[in-house]
Amino acid sequence: MNVGTEWLIEAKGCGENLLRDEELLRRIFSAVIGDLGLKTIGKDIWHKFEGEGGVTGLVALTESHIACHTYPEHRIATFNLYCCKTRPEWDWKAKLTQLLKADSVSVTRFERGRSDTVPMTVGGTSRVRTNFPNVKFGEITKRERGRLPHWEKENGIYFVTFRLADSLPKNVLNSLKIERNEVLKILEKTEGDLSPTEKRKIDKLFSNKIEKYLDAGYGSCVLNNDEIAAIVSDSLNYFDKERYDIYSWCVMPNHVHVVFRTLQNNKLEDILHSWKSFTAHEINRIHDSKGKIWQREYYDHLVRNQDEFERINKYVLDNPIKACLQNWKWVGGSLSAGRAQDSQRDACVTVTAGGDA
Repeated sequence: MNVGTEWLIEAKGCGENLLRDEELLRRIFSAVIGDLGLKTIGKDIWHKFEGEGGVTGLVALTESHIACHTYPEHRIATFNLYCCKTRPEWDWKAKLTQLLKADSVSVTRFERGRSDTVPMTVGGTSRVRTNFPNVKFGEITKRERGRLPHWEKENGIYFVTFRLADSLPKNVLNSLKIERNEVLKILEKTEGDLSPTEKRKIDKLFSNKIEKYLDAGYGSCVLNNDEIAAIVSDSLNYFDKERYDIYSWCVMPNHVHVVFRTLQNNKLEDILHSWKSFTAHEINRIHDSKGKIWQREYYDHLVRNQDEFERINKYVLDNPIKACLQNWKWVGGSLSAGRAQDSQRDACVTVTAGGDA
């Protein structure tokens, strides 16, 4: 159960006089409230302490509240935002660095009401670590659909990737399929029947190769359009906490990643069909067309342990940086706060959106 999200923000090394500026802090509140579509209730409470003291502010919201306390003598400002409904991330780091001249800004996010979250610190930045949920019920089943096998489990946690129909050149796909089949034949001749674990390793190897092509920006890359990217991200989050629990998601120019847990016995295939069907209809409506939008097949991986859970979520949240998509806003989820983007910039690859498919 999730009863809300709370953000704790700490800005250090701020300008002393800026921390005494009540009007500036009011403007920061207004920006947060306006950008996130929040609604105020009642009368705001503000107090400027005497002399060289700081400022305390509190605004009640229909979603809950936003508050701040500043300490000019220590050059520190603290903020607290609590929302009982899912909201996008506000860029506290960039905004407070600009407006308060902060040297550093840390953000800690809590999912209130959940029993599987504990605070953690990564790279000096606080955030919340979601422990791998205890998923012991239900049996794993293998379902064949199209060309790829799909492993499913009741209320399982999945890493899913689906991509635009023109996102990969056919010659690349055919080449990868031939290469994968050749590797399997050689290994089966030398090693005998491969175990499920060995086959998963091979699948992972070739899925990584596909990811590199996707990040290179092949195809029309219609998801580079903010209006279309918003349709896809809104679709992903529409039934969050109802039909599924999303941990991380990312809408890239030509593909989509989601890490989520199915809820209330909702099926993986039904969830993917809902996302792809609705968004395809909307994208065709915008383009006034009837063309094929998504590749029929999708990649899904059943997450099996905590290490996998953390590694995959980090991959999804860092994907825009790795692909050199500067200031990419179509990424989020309950684990998105405090991701270390700057440290990933050296690992990026060149992306050319709109390349030939």
